[in-house]
Amino acid sequence: MLSNSVISNLISSFNQPFTPKMLANMTESDQHVVEAILDELLKEEKIKCISQGNAVYVRANRYSTGISIDPNCKWRYDVNMANRLLDLIESKSYRSIRDLAIDFGKSRQLVFVYLEALASISIIGINPHGYYIKTRLGIEYLGQHIQPGILGVLKKYSGISHLKVLRMRWRYRIE
Repeated sequence: MLSNSVISNLISSFNQPFTPKMLANMTESDQHVVEAILDELLKEEKIKCISQGNAVYVRANRYSTGISIDPNCKWRYDVNMANRLLDLIESKSYRSIRDLAIDFGKSRQLVFVYLEALASISIIGINPHGYYIKTRLGIEYLGQHIQPGILGVLKKYSGISHLKVLRMRWRYRIE
């Protein structure tokens, strides 16, 4: 007997439109059994019927839903990823994007773009201890307005000294 989870797992990894006959051939089972399972998945809204006459279905969450698109760079901002980044910033004090990218497990470019988008809508700020969260309200506006260079401006006025400045102070310290 073919289980619901086998068809569900197959559909979740399948990006193309499919028919009951095609799924029956892929799972080597009876087409009527597959149609019954597809009816259950249709009621649960896990799949959508795109052609009633031909019984063609697609996965319900087939396309990734980004919040907005940056017209200059074509970035798609994901609120869930931004929330994970905010959780990471909240858990530890980060002063550099490089350290944050290593702990986040993504590229420095992605972390920089998300931090710039979050700073543009005043969700994060920078103080002498590093990045901090001002508020989590308004995250739905992520990516709608990007201020290029905002992280540099925030860092300049935050009190975080650059390594070169610290070395100069150490070299010419008064004893």
